[in-house]
Amino acid sequence: MNKVLAQISEIIIKGKWKEMTDQVNLALENNITAKQILDDGLLKGMEVVGVKFRDGGMFLPEVLMSAKAFKTAMALIEPYFLHGEKISSGKVLMGTVKGDIHDIGKNLVGVMLKGNGFDVADLGIDASTEKFIEWIERENPDIVGLSAMLTTTMVSMQKTVNVLIEKYPNKKIIIGGAPVSPSFADSIKANGYAKNAIEAVELCKKLI
Repeated sequence: MNKVLAQISEIIIKGKWKEMTDQVNLALENNITAKQILDDGLLKGMEVVGVKFRDGGMFLPEVLMSAKAFKTAMALIEPYFLHGEKISSGKVLMGTVKGDIHDIGKNLVGVMLKGNGFDVADLGIDASTEKFIEWIERENPDIVGLSAMLTTTMVSMQKTVNVLIEKYPNKKIIIGGAPVSPSFADSIKANGYAKNAIEAVELCKKLI
């Protein structure tokens, strides 16, 4: 790998976001394309971050610093992409279902998805079926992710998923949260289940 790109990956992994601007500018000055910076620098770095976080080698505050480094770089390279050129891995709409106000896990999934090139729209917590529909119409996501942290809100999740599958048969629906499981995902005909943020990224990559 090019040394400059390797350094960009290293900045992502170490979360040294203040160093990112100089390194990205150096890459551009050396005729490294924005696409190369994204694919071979930023995304490779975030892939390492994901593995380290999954295996306990990194903690949430460190992941957030890596995400900040990624965001810093993206702000610099986005203008270099040709109009209409695909720089996003896909769009994911996320929300915590009706009756549930937990969002830490959902927010972490959002951070990791953004760090892996996805556009993310977050409709927040305590989201009714109607709110999911409203946001789907507005955002037109490829994937819709529903989160529930309470056993009591699994009923809300099932209701919303059933409606979304019927109304949007071409959208991919995924679920996550402490009380849900792969078997529950199968029972409500969701397209997938993720146990944590890293699995959510891997699942979304498979479904796009």
